[in-house]
Amino acid sequence: MHAPPLVGFRVAPPLRFLSPTKLRTYATCPLQYRYRYVDRLEAPYTPASLVGQAIHETLEVNFRAKKHTRRDLPMFEAQEEFDRVWDRHAPGPTGAADFDDAWEDAYEGGRQALEHYLTEAAAALVPHLVEHRFRFTVPSVPWPVVGTVDLVDHNGTVIDFKTSRRPYDATYLDSDLQLMCYAIGYAAFRAGSRVRPGELPSPYFIPNVRVDVLVIGDPPSVQRLEARYDREHLREFGERAASIAAGIEAERFEAFWRAPDAVEDASVCRRCAYADRCPDALVLPDELLKADGEDGDQEE
Repeated sequence: MHAPPLVGFRVAPPLRFLSPTKLRTYATCPLQYRYRYVDRLEAPYTPASLVGQAIHETLEVNFRAKKHTRRDLPMFEAQEEFDRVWDRHAPGPTGAADFDDAWEDAYEGGRQALEHYLTEAAAALVPHLVEHRFRFTVPSVPWPVVGTVDLVDHNGTVIDFKTSRRPYDATYLDSDLQLMCYAIGYAAFRAGSRVRPGELPSPYFIPNVRVDVLVIGDPPSVQRLEARYDREHLREFGERAASIAAGIEAERFEAFWRAPDAVEDASVCRRCAYADRCPDALVLPDELLKADGEDGDQEE
């Protein structure tokens, strides 16, 4: 049986902006959006999401330093940063073998993936902007989109980092709202006053985008996906963002699989931080630690 419905929520303040994570969360599951941003329920880390957070924060520290030193952190410093994040959030040993083993395996896999990335891929990156803040407006959307780009390299390519236990689909960037937001946000920054309020930047200003997926395994690997968005991508993004904004305004927060013609994809629930308590989840709580999850979204 599922756990009881979620209770004890806090009333959210009026919405002032959308973020890439908010857009992607609603597109993934409106009910997950409600739990996170309307009910403002706290979600504990899972092994997979904490690996993503620890690697994300470590790479941020690495590339901020590299802007000045032109070299990556020594490996022991990177590992210390990873451990600092891990120790701040990870639960201690519980005596439950499956639970403790899942966390220990995630820790070891995350450290190995980080070491592999810094050894094999990071040296070629020359950071131009790190954790760059952006803001832009979208036609028919009543709130601005505000967020932070992980990295812009010296060639102007927008780069995001992900962790996963399996490679991403090769078409991932074709429809990912988060990377589209990053590309549009940096384009709006480059274009400046040449972008009119309520309009998206011209495709001329849209940069190349890239996601480096740190694939956790034995051995670990790095998958690189690259794309360039054109006018049609911008049109589709505008339509999707407007549809999401309309759903939020109308307070349509049903579980994703209840939408007409939706597929009951249990993997969506396995990646959800609220699945162990959600009455509409398609998985049982004891399945979650065994799931091959992706990294958790870092809030912009």
